Amino acid sequence: MFHNPEKAPKDQADMNDYLTSLHRDLRNNTLKEYRRKDYDKYFEVTETPKRGRKVQPKEEAMREAARNYGYFALLSNEVKDPFEALSLYRSKDIVEKGFGNLKERLNVRRFQVSSELSLDGKLFIEFMALIYLSYIKKKMQDAGLFDR
Repeated sequence: MFHNPEKAPKDQADMNDYLTSLHRDLRNNTLKEYRRKDYDKYFEVTETPKRGRKVQPKEEAMREAARNYGYFALLSNEVKDPFEALSLYRSKDIVEKGFGNLKERLNVRRFQVSSELSLDGKLFIEFMALIYLSYIKKKMQDAGLFDR
């Protein structure tokens, strides 16, 4: 288990959006079956002939969910050290962001090539760029440059 304080506000915003959609469903009586447990978990609904439908949030359940903002778990069958697992996970993230960067900025999104040989070359160059990116990140990490 790890805690990422930068992830906590995003988790809170996502949960607020989700709770708002649950409240809207309950208020408009447009319930979705796959959300049934969450309706019951986070809201109490009362209906009276005079006042109509009243939706009350269960604040204790919401506070309980808020305790987990920013936490995430990594599971591995091979890596036993938790910090090594986190490092490997973040290295994978660097490669994924690098791939996205290549797609967006270097126009690798569309392979506009005239032959299969050109396509192979373009894919090879992209692959090599990601290897160099991973290598540089590892060397900087080993030298402690990220700490400074």
